[in-house]
Parts: sequence; structure tokens; C-alpha cells
Amino acid sequence: MKACIRRGAEQIGGSAVEIIASNGQRLIVDLGLPLDAENNTADLLPNIKGLINKSDDLLGLLISHPHQDHYALGQHIDSRIPVYMGRIGANILNIAKQHNTPNAVSFDKVEVFESNKTFEIGTFKITPYLVDHSAYDAYAFLIEADGKKIFYSGDFRSHGRKSKIFEKMIANPPKDIDVLFVEGSCLGRDKSEKYETEEDLEARFLSVFKKTEGLVFIQASSQNIDRIVTVYRATKKSGRKLVMSGYTGHILWGLENPKIPNFTWPDVKKFATDETAPHNVTAEMMSLNPNKYVVLLGGSIFNQLKSTDLINSSTSFIYSMWDGYKELYAERIEKMKESGAYMEDIHTSGHADIPTLKKFVEAINPNVVVPIHTFFPKDLIAMFSNTKIHKDNEVFEI
Repeated sequence: MKACIRRGAEQIGGSAVEIIASNGQRLIVDLGLPLDAENNTADLLPNIKGLINKSDDLLGLLISHPHQDHYALGQHIDSRIPVYMGRIGANILNIAKQHNTPNAVSFDKVEVFESNKTFEIGTFKITPYLVDHSAYDAYAFLIEADGKKIFYSGDFRSHGRKSKIFEKMIANPPKDIDVLFVEGSCLGRDKSEKYETEEDLEARFLSVFKKTEGLVFIQASSQNIDRIVTVYRATKKSGRKLVMSGYTGHILWGLENPKIPNFTWPDVKKFATDETAPHNVTAEMMSLNPNKYVVLLGGSIFNQLKSTDLINSSTSFIYSMWDGYKELYAERIEKMKESGAYMEDIHTSGHADIPTLKKFVEAINPNVVVPIHTFFPKDLIAMFSNTKIHKDNEVFEI
């Protein structure tokens, strides 16, 4: 078996790995849009045979999780190429496409898999492992062929609301791994740094909610389910109600998980222009008791509220996303500044910190460690002597 990092050896985002069996059959693991891409265009596809015009030896595309930097270039591939991903992840992509979100991609036909249930694609055996990540329904993959084993970590962490999944994996890791592809988003930072947990963030959110006299606005991703749960828990403790867009509510519905906040809960409301549904709340309703609401700025909520007097010096605005996206929200950030609103960043990474990365690699104990999804692959050499760095488009033996 051979492998080739087609994109991601020295960058975060745009991940794509090609796995090649001795009989020539191939799999692609992730096919993401680079983070610095201005548009999602076919010319960004990595140099992989059979993506545009399917060849018989290209058996399929495995998608680890529903983040654009891992799936979005898939919209340009030949529709005859089978796409494999988690069922809920596929739901999320379909809902985003229905709402015409930027760069939304969904696939006409998806073969779904489940955690810890092995399936076969040609000569390959694949076992998905559910992981803790800021994307819902995120997986690592054990890929077996020709008597060799690859473990692809995908994006993972241990400080989210699914941390028990991480602990379970390292307590009983896959055995006899020849090559571990491990994400290194944290490399290049303070090596002692331990990231805040979602529980830490919950306490910080609650503190802001309690001291805010007016509305609290939160800029967070509608697909960061851990963060929505964190915000909801703090909202409930503060005695407020959580207001979200119809799009965010639709995403939560698509998770098929009744334990996740949704519009059937009395303290979860949908922002609307009328009161026709019992879970609807309007700007006029919120203006009567602004200290009773926390508003997730999904969909078009900001555009509908930016000209009202609900954004004022009694308002709080919390930015809860990666800093790299701030330019996308420059208008609302500037509006909050001009209004005199209290502003704070409350966020934690969706990726493993250094202690977690070390714990993970030590538990897997592979013959070779290959860094991916990082700007600083050489930093891993100092941690693990069996680290082998490969460049993009370098084919190597497993």
C-alpha cells in the first residue's frame, strides 16, 4: 500500500490524501477547500487522476467531517464517484445547501457509515471512529489493505463536549498501526498550552449574560453544535431564552438528537417577523424585555436588527469563532463598537492542544507518524522520533 498527501502537508485546511493499494485501487480521504481560497472553483482540485472523469481504479471519496476545508471541493468531482460520510454529517450538508449558505455543497448520493462498524470498498477495509471535534459527526479512519494499517486522525480534540469519546479511544486504541496521519493544527504554538474546555466557556458566557442589562448577541457558527449547547446551558442558568434563526434550528433538527436544543423546548425561540408560531419571537417582543434573551446571529438576524434600537450601550456582543473569520463579520463588529456595546471574544479551538496530541500519538503507538493539517510539521519531530515528513504530491510506501 502507498499513500500521498495531495494537499495539507504544510498547511491547515484543504486536506486531501490519496491511498493506493498494490492492485492499483485508490481511495481519496477528504477533499477540502483551502482556507485562503477566494472562491470554490474546479481549478483548486488537487492533482488526482479520475476526479473529473472517473477512472475504474478510483473507488470513492471518504469525508471525515462536515467542515468545508475537508469536503467542499467535492462538488467538482465526477458524480459517479461514490462519496462516503456519516449520516448526520450528510444531513448537515443537505440542510446548508437548502438554505443556500456560501460554498454549500451536498452530494446526490452518499454511502453512510457508522462509528466502529467496519465496511469494505474494493480491497480496502475501513473502520470509522467518532471523535470529539467542533464539527458534529466527525470521524477518524482506520484503513487496511495489503496487510498494512493506516490511521487517519481527521480533526479532533479532547476539550469539547464529547471528550469521553477521546478517552475511550486512547483507552482502547487500534493496534499495530503502520502509519498515523495526525493533524497538527496546534503545532507552532506554546507547547505547554492547554485549551479552554466548553465547560470553561460556559462559565464565561454566564458571567457576561448576568452583567448585561440588554440583549446579548453571539456570533457563532450554526454548525458548531458544541458551542450552541454551551451557549444554551449558560442561557438557561441566566434565566434568559435562546433566540436563533430558522436555519440554525433546521440544522439542529437535522441532528436527530432530542437532547440538543430545538424549537420544541420552551426556552428556545425562533427569530421571526410575526407571532404565528408559539416558538416565534419578534424584535418588538424582545424590545419589551431585552434582558431576557440571548441571540445567536445566524441567518439574516443581524440584517433585520441592525437598524433597530436593540443594539445599544446596554448590549453585549460575544464573538465565538476563529479569528480568521472576523473580516467576514466586519460590519456587525463595527456596528457593535459604534453602539457602545460590551464586546468580548469567547472561543476555544476545535483542534487538539499539545498535551492531547501527545497523549493521542502515544496511545496509537504507530510505526511512523506523518503530520498533516499543519503549518509546522517539523515541530512534531521534537516530540516523536519516528516522525516522517512528506511533501504534498510525494508518493510513499506504507
